[in-house]
Amino acid sequence: MKAWQVTKHAHPSKLQITLDAPEPTPGPKDVVVQVYSAGLNFFDILQAQGKYQNQPPFPFTLGAELAGRIAPTSPIPAGCPFKPGDRVFGSTQGAYAERAAVDYTRLLPVPRGMSFAQAAGLYVTYSTSYEALVGRAQVRRGEWVLVHAAAGGVRCGTDCKGAGGEGYCDRGGKAKLDVARRLGGADEVVDYKQKGWQSEVMRITRAKGVDVIYDPIP
Repeated sequence: MKAWQVTKHAHPSKLQITLDAPEPTPGPKDVVVQVYSAGLNFFDILQAQGKYQNQPPFPFTLGAELAGRIAPTSPIPAGCPFKPGDRVFGSTQGAYAERAAVDYTRLLPVPRGMSFAQAAGLYVTYSTSYEALVGRAQVRRGEWVLVHAAAGGVRCGTDCKGAGGEGYCDRGGKAKLDVARRLGGADEVVDYKQKGWQSEVMRITRAKGVDVIYDPIP
């Protein structure tokens, strides 16, 4: 089985794909998921380097978010609502592999019409951003929201605009600004590496400034 295993702490760019990784061993509440897509998160980079608060023993497989199908030969624990072939998304250690063992209580059905690639970022990344903007900041219609590091999984505009706010994002470099606008749905983008970007913020918000600042950098 192919997997992105860590045998010593290093940046992911220095790690090699393992071609003969062992098959996952399901626990009593686990099902085996055939991984179709996996979420890429900043904390994965930290974990690979030994800098994250959750550090599994060596060797371990990277990745925490996934989407795929329940494997044909997967065990189905008592009380599990899923059956082989079901489309699911969720979270487990070891998502960067062809197959992963996942506690069925940490899985949800992939919504109808959603791709595996979209669903792979729902369980951790999207829900974190939603709770930050809706649960904590309580974004309201017409408010301006500034999202730092908006080219990451935060999906800036999707969350704040869904709550009625206007999304505006900062990110360093044109390529990342394009990602924030094209994939994140930002209304406006600002490059914080450019001198005077704060004045650009005031121009965009018509001298009002922003109501909410979301900084997802750990």
